[in-house]
Amino acid sequence: MRNAIEQFRDAIQSAGLIPPEVIEPDGKLHRFASNGKHGDDAGWYALHGDGIPAGSFGDWRSGINQMWRADIGRNLSKEEEAADRARVSAMQTERKAEEQRRHKAAAAKATAIYGAGRRDEAAEHPYAVKKRVDLFSLVRRGAWPQRGWEDTLLIPLYDVTGAITTLEAINPDDEKDYLIGGKKRGCFHPLGKLRGAPVVLIGEGLASTAVGTDATDYPAAAAMDAGNLLPVAQAIRNKIATDALIVFLADNDVRDDGRNPGIEAAQAAAQAVGGIVAVPEMEAQKCDWWDVWDKHGPEVVAKAIEQAIAAARAPSRAVHQPGERNAPAGEYAQDVSLIRASDVTPEAIAWLWNGWLAAGKMHVFGGAPGTGKTTISMGLAATVTTGGRWPDGTRSIAGNVVIWSGEDDPADTLIPRLSLSGADLSRVYFIAEIRAGNERRSFDPARDMEPLRRKLAEIGGVKLLIVDPVVSAIAGDSHKNAEVRRGLQPLVDLAGSMHCALLGITHFSKGTGGRDPVERLTGSLAFGALARVVLVAAKHQEEGEDGRTVRLFCRAKSNIGPDDGGFEYDLHQAELKTHPGIFASSVLWGEAVEGAARELLATADATGDDGEGGTLADAKRFLFDLLADGPLPTKTIKADADGAGYSWATIRRAQKALGIEPVKEGGHFGATRQQWLWRRPVEHAHREHLQGESLKMLKNAEDAQHKEVSTFREIEHLQEEPGAVEVEI
Repeated sequence: MRNAIEQFRDAIQSAGLIPPEVIEPDGKLHRFASNGKHGDDAGWYALHGDGIPAGSFGDWRSGINQMWRADIGRNLSKEEEAADRARVSAMQTERKAEEQRRHKAAAAKATAIYGAGRRDEAAEHPYAVKKRVDLFSLVRRGAWPQRGWEDTLLIPLYDVTGAITTLEAINPDDEKDYLIGGKKRGCFHPLGKLRGAPVVLIGEGLASTAVGTDATDYPAAAAMDAGNLLPVAQAIRNKIATDALIVFLADNDVRDDGRNPGIEAAQAAAQAVGGIVAVPEMEAQKCDWWDVWDKHGPEVVAKAIEQAIAAARAPSRAVHQPGERNAPAGEYAQDVSLIRASDVTPEAIAWLWNGWLAAGKMHVFGGAPGTGKTTISMGLAATVTTGGRWPDGTRSIAGNVVIWSGEDDPADTLIPRLSLSGADLSRVYFIAEIRAGNERRSFDPARDMEPLRRKLAEIGGVKLLIVDPVVSAIAGDSHKNAEVRRGLQPLVDLAGSMHCALLGITHFSKGTGGRDPVERLTGSLAFGALARVVLVAAKHQEEGEDGRTVRLFCRAKSNIGPDDGGFEYDLHQAELKTHPGIFASSVLWGEAVEGAARELLATADATGDDGEGGTLADAKRFLFDLLADGPLPTKTIKADADGAGYSWATIRRAQKALGIEPVKEGGHFGATRQQWLWRRPVEHAHREHLQGESLKMLKNAEDAQHKEVSTFREIEHLQEEPGAVEVEI
């Protein structure tokens, strides 16, 4: 056991922490002074001595968090591996719970210390006087009990809700200290109104960030250190200013070994959230933006930041255009940028619709003809433009939608469907054509992706890009993997760089009924392979209780979330109230369904003979003769059709072709129970039914237009996000 404890001690020391003198292998969480100072308890560990010794350790102050297992000189058995995984999971759960308790306690303590501070005296503090930046509106002056300092600047950090999470204290000697246990990751000090801002600055220190706001009037967030740049940027991008151009005010940390940690951290963060980096320059000296402001004034700072913004918005020459010669090797810098895994902070998937549509990822939506794929897509687009609710009741992030359609005309098909679905048409854009001087031509993804990227950046706030059909992006053979990947990759890269969801529409191949839904997609398997999520729509062979076709919208594949479940839906037509005489279709969502897509669609409409000859014609004659003597229950028709060798899908197509409508009879007092009957249509009765049904559909659609989310079923409102506690971000 001693050997295991010494191994554990060495691991703590290797992480840059000072291990405790005594380590208890009791499985409990212990705190220790990771910096060796008496009274400090930022360090923590838990060591299990039973079985295979294992544990975890870390530091609340620096964010270090590592798992550890003793080296026993052999591989673990399956049973030992299972036990080890269970123990690790338990340790992680305990650590997270302890971390939450510490964060909550620290937030309460921070609020109390900050509340006792003096706002009107902050500008007279020696640090504030030295920095001379008059942007300390949220900073207070007061005591710092943690270190016994009597006179400090109290700088609050906030989360995205505006609640104080922790404090930084600066004494007159420029010494800095953070409240032990406070949550710092993803939290920041705001300078100006961030929410909804078109441009947001993010810097490391308060003074260095404040001069950027002072010079440009852009709102800013001080992350307080380089390691927090990315978490803060992600928080702002996802919750506060989703459409903003994020400008990182990097520290220029020139080092003798050639590395520059400040710029490297800013560049990594910018790449992750689609931002840009502005670098301060002072004769190749180590500096930050306050140094430039102090020496050259705010005009120089403003000019440098605006130049960085202008350069980012200018056309890029880094993208190779077709027809250009390949540059000789000597024309490129002989360097490869490598990112160390330990320097990258794991991040959660940014969902537009949780589990269904992910920002920056490719999705493929397939189905047989007539399943309403385009109509559904327009319904999804409408939800994005209004920030409405998805079929599961959750709310979408509002944003712009860009549509590239190669099959449907916007004026007579897509815009009416969008209108009926309640879309904000001012937030919908169609890719029309490419103009080069007097030349006009169709959009070609092989050579026009960079102009499209610039246009999307100019629009800003693009959350969804729809390509219908997705095969339009393939210049070569859509059945060859290499050519599909070559055609789709520019779209995938575009979606990633713009942080928008990419939805490609496609069809099911004929004769693929019964296969895995992903394998039914038309063309190469690369369509399904490149997509992170595959969605499918199909008509169910089993009819609903009202005799209507049941339609299913399912998740057939997901590499980034759940890969099952779906929703029932229906398609309705109605006249546009704003444009009488124009009819369009919309989607009405039904109940959620559970199960794998293959199981849900096991009885979905198979692709068969839809012509007038052969199976369908025979089925029509069979059904017409079967009902010659009067109406029959649905169950009887199913049994007779099965006995005659007709699939239910074929009988349903025959029913629709003949105009046979199910009717419900029975169920009155003293009568038999209700049942659905099929009967031959009577001309006038059939006409009255159709008129009534049209009125019903129109009413449903009109009602839907009055709902918060156009054509989505009414769902209970979710709780609103908690409002700001301390400040309005």
